Amino acid sequence: MSVCFLRPDRTHGSRRRPWLAIGVLAGALLLHGAPSADAAITGLAPADPQPTAEQLKPGLSVKYHYGIFNTIEGMIMRTGGAKTASPGEPLPQLNYKVNFGAVLSSGRQDGVAAFIKGYIRFDKPGSYVFKVQSNDGIRLDIGGQMIFTDPEVHPDTFSEPLPVEISQAGWYPIEVIYFEKRNTSTLELYWKAPGQAGDFAFVPAAAFAHIPE
Repeated sequence: MSVCFLRPDRTHGSRRRPWLAIGVLAGALLLHGAPSADAAITGLAPADPQPTAEQLKPGLSVKYHYGIFNTIEGMIMRTGGAKTASPGEPLPQLNYKVNFGAVLSSGRQDGVAAFIKGYIRFDKPGSYVFKVQSNDGIRLDIGGQMIFTDPEVHPDTFSEPLPVEISQAGWYPIEVIYFEKRNTSTLELYWKAPGQAGDFAFVPAAAFAHIPE
């Protein structure tokens, strides 16, 4: 499991020198006070131009590499990233929790890296809150902003709530980099839309789309 002294959903903590991370954090707290757990991620940019209905197809596109990886960064360095990956069947939504079955649409059970891309639609502006459950490494970007990363091998783990502020309705680019090393795999994306009561729900399939290459 990835363990960082600075929360991995906002920044990469120092794993080689944890005392430095603690010192930097302590200094920031003394100067500015404790950071708010409710602070929303801002600056998400909608797609420009907005894709048309004729361009879009359901779900998110995905490309795969195969091998045993331990970190997102190491996987990208070894494989060359999305440019050299092989296309797979689009993913209708991100609601995959598998025991020992195939990872996403890859048809393989172990050693899978996925580069997922497309658009997510926000029907109205306001405050949305996401949560991610993953096993193993993940990075999530929406609208050009990194929303969450837990980049190393770990068991099924939920992120903390991830509030984002959406300034205008429309389609926003979304990218997910994910890998599964061995055994079980999980990749789930939940949200609460503005005014939504009750528990978090999976981001629905209707909110995802992609433009085929």
